[in-house]
Amino acid sequence: MIFMFNSKFNKKTLGIIGCWPPPYGGIGVHLQGLVAYLENEGVDFILYNTASTSQKLPNVVSVSRHRIFWYLWFCFFHRHKIVHLLAVNWFVRIMFGIISLLKPGKYILSIHNESISRLLRSGWLRGRLTRWLLRRMDIVIACNSDIEQECVLDVGLSPEKVYMIPGFIPVSRKNRSEIPGYVQSFVKAHKPLLCAVGWIGRTSNGKDLYGIDMLIELVSMLKRDYPEIGLILSINNGQEEKNQETIKTYRRQGGNNMLLITEDLEDIIPLLQYSDLFLRPTNSDGDAVSIREALWIGVPVVASDATPRPEPCVLFRSRDMQDFEKKVRYSLSSLSELKTRVKNYDMPDNAKKILDIYRQLQKGLNDEIK
Repeated sequence: MIFMFNSKFNKKTLGIIGCWPPPYGGIGVHLQGLVAYLENEGVDFILYNTASTSQKLPNVVSVSRHRIFWYLWFCFFHRHKIVHLLAVNWFVRIMFGIISLLKPGKYILSIHNESISRLLRSGWLRGRLTRWLLRRMDIVIACNSDIEQECVLDVGLSPEKVYMIPGFIPVSRKNRSEIPGYVQSFVKAHKPLLCAVGWIGRTSNGKDLYGIDMLIELVSMLKRDYPEIGLILSINNGQEEKNQETIKTYRRQGGNNMLLITEDLEDIIPLLQYSDLFLRPTNSDGDAVSIREALWIGVPVVASDATPRPEPCVLFRSRDMQDFEKKVRYSLSSLSELKTRVKNYDMPDNAKKILDIYRQLQKGLNDEIK
């Protein structure tokens, strides 16, 4: 196993554990921005990629093929002074708590969705272990204010240990790939153009997590007043055999001339540049990096109220189809006003906030040595 013998990486000050794309989910996109920022700032770090064999950068090492063995090795032999975990898997998080017991250092846990909230209420054992994990951490980074408050009020963490930092970190627009030709053809043939992202087959509370069913119904409801309307849905897991029939059903329901489902977009930003509205009808969420990507580009957003959203978003009641349609119609008729509102929205420098945490912990370690 290559990772066991790469002492050069193991000696780096900062170790980050997370999923480097593909697939292009929220954590992966967040890490792309964070890695680019840290490299630009000259930070000494290594990212352990637990999701794929992708290894395009010198500071990214894939450990996905031997993930369980790697975690066991990491428990006893890592030499990082600061370790930062970005993962949603419960077992991995508990392993991280064990690592913090066995090896001295500073440990950071990022929470990018509401899975922690569910775990705290999922039974006596899981709830107790989740609380134990959170209390083991030196710093917890919550992606929204609800999770931040839960860590402080429910788990009992000190407010000084919990930071609310959304996941979006802008990446330079240079060298971005253009959208494929067939997507460009769809873009040119439709106005207004709606855009959304999601995973096929994911559920929460017994309903489609990403609200894809609502998106398809929405287009059908709007086509009479907007005969050239189009919806592009960018997905991550369409190649899985179990999802092929679901995609065919969606295409029949949405109409091939109004709905385009694509898995060929590594980056949503080029598509957003052509979009009139970005839609996020999830019934559970963290912060949604894709929403902030849309706002950064200047695209108005219509999103469910399932979780706290950035101020410029137009919100509708979660899983309420009538309210969803109403808010989208309002947004389409008020695009100029909404674009002005988005343009005036101040995006926080989330990467700098995370780097400040690393530096704060490093300073604490240096003071302990003295």
